[in-house]
Amino acid sequence: MCLRFAASLLLLISITVALTEPVPASPPDLDDLWELEEDFIFEVRYGFFKLGTVEVEVHRRDTVYNGKKARQFTNIIKSNPSVPFVGYREVHYHTMLTRNDTIPYGLKFWSDNYHDEIMEEFLYEYDYENGVVTYYEEGEKVKEMELDEPADGGPAVFYYSRLHAGASRDVRYPIYIGEEKGYVYINNRNEVKSYDSKAFDGDVDAYHSTGKANFEGPFGFSGDFEAIFKADELRIPLEARVRVWIGSVRVSLVEYERHN
Repeated sequence: MCLRFAASLLLLISITVALTEPVPASPPDLDDLWELEEDFIFEVRYGFFKLGTVEVEVHRRDTVYNGKKARQFTNIIKSNPSVPFVGYREVHYHTMLTRNDTIPYGLKFWSDNYHDEIMEEFLYEYDYENGVVTYYEEGEKVKEMELDEPADGGPAVFYYSRLHAGASRDVRYPIYIGEEKGYVYINNRNEVKSYDSKAFDGDVDAYHSTGKANFEGPFGFSGDFEAIFKADELRIPLEARVRVWIGSVRVSLVEYERHN
Protein backbone atom coordinates (compact mmCIF):
# COMPACT_ATOMS: atom_id res chain seq x y z
CA MET A 1 0.00 0.00 0.00
CA CYS A 2 1.69 3.18 -1.14
CA LEU A 3 2.21 6.22 1.06
CA ARG A 4 -0.30 8.44 -0.74
CA PHE A 5 -3.13 5.87 -0.56
CA ALA A 6 -2.42 5.07 3.07
CA ALA A 7 -2.12 8.75 3.94
CA SER A 8 -5.41 9.34 2.15
CA LEU A 9 -7.06 6.72 4.36
CA LEU A 10 -5.57 8.40 7.41
CA LEU A 11 -6.90 11.69 6.22
CA LEU A 12 -10.34 10.29 5.57
CA ILE A 13 -10.31 8.99 9.04
CA SER A 14 -9.03 12.34 10.37
CA ILE A 15 -11.85 14.25 8.78
CA THR A 16 -14.64 11.72 9.74
CA VAL A 17 -13.14 12.02 14.43
CA ALA A 18 -24.86 5.37 23.17
CA LEU A 19 -27.31 8.04 22.47
CA THR A 20 -26.65 11.20 24.41
CA GLU A 21 -29.42 13.42 25.76
CA PRO A 22 -29.35 16.31 25.46
CA VAL A 23 -27.02 16.65 22.48
CA PRO A 24 -24.06 18.87 23.47
CA ALA A 25 -24.35 22.32 21.93
CA SER A 26 -20.62 22.90 21.58
CA PRO A 27 -17.80 20.67 20.33
CA PRO A 28 -14.86 19.85 22.60
CA ASP A 29 -11.89 22.17 22.91
CA LEU A 30 -8.33 21.06 22.30
CA ASP A 31 -7.61 20.61 26.01
CA ASP A 32 -10.46 18.08 26.22
CA LEU A 33 -9.16 15.94 23.36
CA TRP A 34 -5.45 16.28 24.09
CA GLU A 35 -5.74 14.44 27.41
CA LEU A 36 -7.67 11.47 26.00
CA GLU A 37 -6.29 7.98 25.51
CA GLU A 38 -8.32 6.21 22.83
CA ASP A 39 -8.20 3.20 20.47
CA PHE A 40 -10.17 3.08 17.21
CA ILE A 41 -10.59 0.35 14.60
CA PHE A 42 -12.09 1.32 11.23
CA GLU A 43 -13.12 -0.94 8.35
CA VAL A 44 -12.59 0.22 4.77
CA ARG A 45 -15.29 -1.13 2.44
CA TYR A 46 -16.28 -0.90 -1.19
CA GLY A 47 -19.82 -2.17 -1.31
CA PHE A 48 -19.79 -5.63 0.28
CA PHE A 49 -16.02 -5.99 -0.11
CA LYS A 50 -13.77 -5.33 2.88
CA LEU A 51 -10.58 -3.69 1.58
CA GLY A 52 -8.81 -3.52 4.94
CA THR A 53 -8.66 -1.95 8.39
CA VAL A 54 -7.12 1.09 10.01
CA GLU A 55 -6.22 1.03 13.71
CA VAL A 56 -5.69 4.39 15.42
CA GLU A 57 -3.91 4.54 18.77
CA VAL A 58 -4.12 7.85 20.63
CA HIS A 59 -2.12 7.31 23.81
CA ARG A 60 -0.29 9.79 26.04
CA ARG A 61 3.30 9.09 25.01
CA ASP A 62 4.66 12.49 25.97
CA THR A 63 8.15 13.31 24.80
CA VAL A 64 10.25 16.25 23.62
CA TYR A 65 11.15 16.63 19.95
CA ASN A 66 13.32 19.45 18.62
CA GLY A 67 12.79 21.32 21.87
CA LYS A 68 8.99 21.09 21.74
CA LYS A 69 6.75 19.01 23.98
CA ALA A 70 5.12 16.43 21.75
CA ARG A 71 2.92 13.34 21.71
CA GLN A 72 3.29 10.27 19.53
CA PHE A 73 0.28 9.25 17.45
CA THR A 74 0.18 5.80 15.79
CA ASN A 75 -1.86 4.41 12.88
CA ILE A 76 -1.70 0.82 11.65
CA ILE A 77 -3.07 0.07 8.18
CA LYS A 78 -3.65 -3.54 7.11
CA SER A 79 -5.03 -4.70 3.81
CA ASN A 80 -7.41 -7.61 3.37
CA PRO A 81 -5.08 -10.29 1.91
CA SER A 82 -7.95 -11.94 0.06
CA VAL A 83 -8.48 -8.88 -2.17
CA PRO A 84 -7.14 -9.64 -5.68
CA PHE A 85 -3.93 -7.84 -6.75
CA VAL A 86 -3.41 -6.48 -3.22
CA GLY A 87 -2.35 -9.32 -0.92
CA TYR A 88 -0.80 -8.70 2.48
CA ARG A 89 0.09 -5.08 3.19
CA GLU A 90 0.84 -3.60 6.61
CA VAL A 91 2.18 -0.11 7.24
CA HIS A 92 2.62 1.62 10.61
CA TYR A 93 2.49 5.42 10.62
CA HIS A 94 3.94 7.44 13.46
CA THR A 95 3.53 11.14 14.08
CA MET A 96 5.09 13.53 16.56
CA LEU A 97 2.36 16.07 17.29
CA THR A 98 2.49 19.28 19.25
CA ARG A 99 -0.03 22.10 19.67
CA ASN A 100 -0.62 25.74 20.36
CA ASP A 101 -3.72 27.07 22.13
CA THR A 102 -6.12 26.20 19.31
CA ILE A 103 -4.59 23.83 16.76
CA PRO A 104 -2.53 20.61 16.71
CA TYR A 105 0.30 20.32 14.17
CA GLY A 106 3.03 17.95 13.10
CA LEU A 107 6.76 17.94 13.91
CA LYS A 108 7.67 14.62 12.28
CA PHE A 109 5.74 12.01 10.30
CA TRP A 110 7.14 8.63 9.18
CA SER A 111 6.09 5.18 8.05
CA ASP A 112 7.36 1.67 8.76
CA ASN A 113 6.61 -0.78 5.94
CA TYR A 114 6.20 -4.20 7.55
CA HIS A 115 5.29 -6.23 4.46
CA ASP A 116 8.51 -5.17 2.71
CA GLU A 117 10.47 -4.79 5.97
CA ILE A 118 11.46 -1.17 5.29
CA MET A 119 11.60 0.97 8.40
CA GLU A 120 11.22 4.75 7.95
CA GLU A 121 10.32 4.20 4.32
CA PHE A 122 8.85 7.69 4.08
CA LEU A 123 9.57 10.58 6.42
CA TYR A 124 8.59 14.25 6.75
CA GLU A 125 10.41 16.77 8.96
CA TYR A 126 8.55 20.02 9.75
CA ASP A 127 10.97 22.89 10.44
CA TYR A 128 8.84 25.86 11.45
CA GLU A 129 11.75 28.13 12.33
CA ASN A 130 13.13 27.91 8.80
CA GLY A 131 9.77 27.46 7.08
CA VAL A 132 10.60 24.14 5.38
CA VAL A 133 9.09 20.66 5.13
CA THR A 134 11.67 18.08 4.05
CA TYR A 135 10.46 14.84 2.48
CA TYR A 136 12.62 11.68 2.52
CA GLU A 137 12.25 8.24 0.94
CA GLU A 138 14.31 5.44 2.52
CA GLY A 139 16.69 7.94 4.04
CA GLU A 140 17.27 9.95 0.84
CA LYS A 141 16.08 13.54 0.61
CA VAL A 142 13.49 13.91 -2.16
CA LYS A 143 12.10 17.42 -1.86
CA GLU A 144 11.90 20.54 0.29
CA MET A 145 8.57 22.38 0.42
CA GLU A 146 7.56 25.74 1.85
CA LEU A 147 6.05 25.67 5.34
CA ASP A 148 4.28 28.90 6.32
CA GLU A 149 1.56 27.68 8.71
CA PRO A 150 0.87 24.83 11.15
CA ALA A 151 0.41 21.67 9.08
CA ASP A 152 0.70 17.89 9.10
CA GLY A 153 0.57 14.77 6.95
CA GLY A 154 -2.95 13.89 8.06
CA PRO A 155 -3.19 12.70 11.70
CA ALA A 156 -3.53 16.21 13.19
CA VAL A 157 -6.79 16.55 11.26
CA PHE A 158 -8.10 13.71 13.42
CA TYR A 159 -8.11 16.21 16.28
CA TYR A 160 -8.88 19.34 14.29
CA SER A 161 -12.04 18.04 12.63
CA ARG A 162 -13.48 17.01 16.01
CA LEU A 163 -12.99 20.54 17.36
CA HIS A 164 -15.50 21.89 14.83
CA ALA A 165 -17.99 19.06 14.18
CA GLY A 166 -21.55 20.26 14.72
CA ALA A 167 -20.51 23.91 15.10
CA SER A 168 -21.99 25.40 11.88
CA ARG A 169 -18.70 26.82 10.65
CA ASP A 170 -16.37 26.16 7.76
CA VAL A 171 -12.69 25.36 8.35
CA ARG A 172 -9.64 24.21 6.41
CA TYR A 173 -6.41 22.42 7.30
CA PRO A 174 -3.14 22.15 5.30
CA ILE A 175 -1.64 18.70 4.74
CA TYR A 176 1.35 17.25 2.91
CA ILE A 177 0.83 14.01 0.95
CA GLY A 178 3.54 12.66 -1.31
CA GLU A 179 5.45 15.60 -2.73
CA GLU A 180 2.72 18.22 -2.54
CA LYS A 181 0.78 20.43 -0.17
CA GLY A 182 -3.00 20.53 -0.26
CA TYR A 183 -5.94 21.66 1.82
CA VAL A 184 -8.92 19.87 3.30
CA TYR A 185 -12.00 22.09 3.45
CA ILE A 186 -14.71 21.03 5.92
CA ASN A 187 -18.25 22.44 6.04
CA ASN A 188 -19.79 21.71 9.43
CA ARG A 189 -23.50 21.69 10.24
CA ASN A 190 -25.32 21.49 13.56
CA GLU A 191 -28.17 19.33 12.27
CA VAL A 192 -28.46 16.04 14.16
CA LYS A 193 -29.34 12.80 12.37
CA SER A 194 -29.59 9.19 13.49
CA TYR A 195 -26.71 6.88 12.56
CA ASP A 196 -26.57 3.08 12.91
CA SER A 197 -23.18 2.49 14.56
CA LYS A 198 -21.56 -0.95 14.81
CA ALA A 199 -19.10 0.41 17.37
CA PHE A 200 -21.92 1.61 19.66
CA ASP A 201 -24.39 -1.24 19.03
CA GLY A 202 -27.15 0.63 17.26
CA ASP A 203 -28.55 4.08 16.56
CA VAL A 204 -26.75 7.14 17.91
CA ASP A 205 -27.18 10.84 17.29
CA ALA A 206 -24.63 12.14 14.83
CA TYR A 207 -23.44 15.27 13.04
CA HIS A 208 -22.78 15.16 9.31
CA SER A 209 -20.09 17.33 7.74
CA THR A 210 -19.24 17.74 4.08
CA GLY A 211 -16.08 18.96 2.48
CA LYS A 212 -13.56 18.86 -0.31
CA ALA A 213 -9.92 17.84 -0.75
CA ASN A 214 -8.18 19.97 -3.37
CA PHE A 215 -5.50 17.42 -4.18
CA GLU A 216 -5.56 14.08 -5.97
CA GLY A 217 -4.47 10.86 -4.35
CA PRO A 218 -4.16 7.32 -5.69
CA PHE A 219 -7.20 5.60 -7.16
CA GLY A 220 -8.69 9.03 -7.95
CA PHE A 221 -9.29 10.08 -4.34
CA SER A 222 -10.15 13.75 -4.53
CA GLY A 223 -12.97 16.21 -4.37
CA ASP A 224 -16.12 15.95 -2.28
CA PHE A 225 -16.54 13.81 0.83
CA GLU A 226 -18.89 13.35 3.78
CA ALA A 227 -17.85 12.80 7.41
CA ILE A 228 -19.98 11.65 10.35
CA PHE A 229 -19.27 12.31 14.04
CA LYS A 230 -21.03 11.08 17.16
CA ALA A 231 -23.02 13.92 18.72
CA ASP A 232 -21.46 13.63 22.15
CA GLU A 233 -19.02 15.79 24.08
CA LEU A 234 -16.03 14.18 22.27
CA ARG A 235 -17.34 14.17 18.67
CA ILE A 236 -16.06 10.64 18.08
CA PRO A 237 -15.51 10.01 14.33
CA LEU A 238 -17.92 7.37 13.02
CA GLU A 239 -17.58 7.26 9.24
CA ALA A 240 -16.17 8.89 6.11
CA ARG A 241 -17.72 8.54 2.65
CA VAL A 242 -15.65 9.38 -0.43
CA ARG A 243 -15.38 8.51 -4.08
CA VAL A 244 -12.40 6.84 -5.68
CA TRP A 245 -12.02 5.47 -9.20
CA ILE A 246 -13.84 2.22 -8.35
CA GLY A 247 -16.79 4.05 -6.78
CA SER A 248 -18.00 4.97 -3.30
CA VAL A 249 -15.82 3.87 -0.36
CA ARG A 250 -16.80 3.90 3.32
CA VAL A 251 -14.39 4.04 6.25
CA SER A 252 -16.49 3.03 9.27
CA LEU A 253 -15.72 2.81 12.98
CA VAL A 254 -16.31 -0.74 14.23
CA GLU A 255 -14.51 -0.67 17.62
CA TYR A 256 -13.82 2.14 20.08
CA GLU A 257 -12.20 2.10 23.52
CA ARG A 258 -11.46 5.01 25.83
CA HIS A 259 -8.86 4.41 28.52
CA ASN A 260 -9.28 7.49 30.72
